[in-house]
Amino acid sequence: MAVRAWLMVQTEVGHARAVSEALASMTRSGVTVLHADTVTGPHDVIALVEAESLDLLTAATGDVASIVGGVQRVITCVAVS
Repeated sequence: MAVRAWLMVQTEVGHARAVSEALASMTRSGVTVLHADTVTGPHDVIALVEAESLDLLTAATGDVASIVGGVQRVITCVAVS
């Protein structure tokens, strides 16, 4: 059963678009980024991610900061419905 989560990313000033684009094109076996948007508010990027398992989701979330520079913080909200 697939696991979905919303990733809320805070970036350094001027890095939001690059982080959003990098997330949207992220390729990792068993993980799909369904949507990644640059937004306003307390977070700079919000992405919807689907993974084949919670372990794969956790590993992919850990990769976010290394995808592109400028990531300060990632909050993961796993969908429970």
